[in-house]
Amino acid sequence: MRVKQVTIKDIAQRLGISHSTVSRALSSSASYLVNEKTRMLVRQTAEEMQYTPNLMAQGFVTGKTGTLGLLTYQISLETYGTQTEQILRVAEKEQYRLLMGMAVNRTSRSSQDDQGMQIRQLISRGVDGLLINTRGDRDESDRIRGMVRNHIPVVTYHYPTDHISGVVLDLEADFYEATSHLIALGHHRIGFIGQNLDMESPVSSKGRGYARAMRDNGMPYEIIPPLGIRGEGGYIQGQNLRDRFTALLCRDDYTAIGVCRGLREVGLRIPEDVAVVGYGDIDVSAYLSPALTTMAVPYEEIARSAMDLMLRQLGGEDTTEQVTLRSRLIVRESCGEDGA
Repeated sequence: MRVKQVTIKDIAQRLGISHSTVSRALSSSASYLVNEKTRMLVRQTAEEMQYTPNLMAQGFVTGKTGTLGLLTYQISLETYGTQTEQILRVAEKEQYRLLMGMAVNRTSRSSQDDQGMQIRQLISRGVDGLLINTRGDRDESDRIRGMVRNHIPVVTYHYPTDHISGVVLDLEADFYEATSHLIALGHHRIGFIGQNLDMESPVSSKGRGYARAMRDNGMPYEIIPPLGIRGEGGYIQGQNLRDRFTALLCRDDYTAIGVCRGLREVGLRIPEDVAVVGYGDIDVSAYLSPALTTMAVPYEEIARSAMDLMLRQLGGEDTTEQVTLRSRLIVRESCGEDGA
């Protein structure tokens, strides 16, 4: 049998006081209007009765619920989980609760429909603002604006969006730097395992950075698609490519770890025969043998910058701003130079 949710009126009835007094005692902004003895008694009774505020009802009265919506499309991988955790932490610090939605498939048409549905659902829950982990497809900016229709503030992060405030990772610059580092070490045959090159698509920014660095140094570039997801894709290509390249730059650490395993299984040494660089700096990357050279994503800074943009909008600012951040190259043993 379902237990009826406790209301402010239930607390008031038990204590024999008005429900408006209970409401003020439980309010962070109006509790000063109630004497301390009554305030403490109300809060103790609310805890004993397991009272939880009805955020939607609160929103009708105050216009704010103290909640933000967080929409992502991935939490199972460490990189996405870490980013989500940092956003949860910074939201809690600012005394906001988060309601989370997830569009589970990244690339299909149904996934794009799912993203729109999740946006609608989060808005219907009365959130004060919406944080969106963007996926980078061509229609994403129009889709988000079409769903939100300026009803609530929106801040995106990761890939850029048009006419929406957000935090952007300069992945092209990051991969340009990583490629340039390999070139400075004397490599000329450098391959990139990742997204096929598209000069307009945001998800190709890693490949564009790699290709630009190669062109700027008068070297041919080659983008190799991973033959599978995550580590499996790199593993297969590591076996297939063998010593075709002296260095491989990978789209992420999972791919790089697979590449290292594949190369070793065909008798090649890392970094003596092939240098390997990843992206993401997942926890295990520092403890591989050899330790993986990678790029560390500024998860905390992304979360803090996104929340700052959100708070400014919630405070009444009506401007659109993009904050651009860079990852940090961490040089370890897998490219032949231990940066420790």
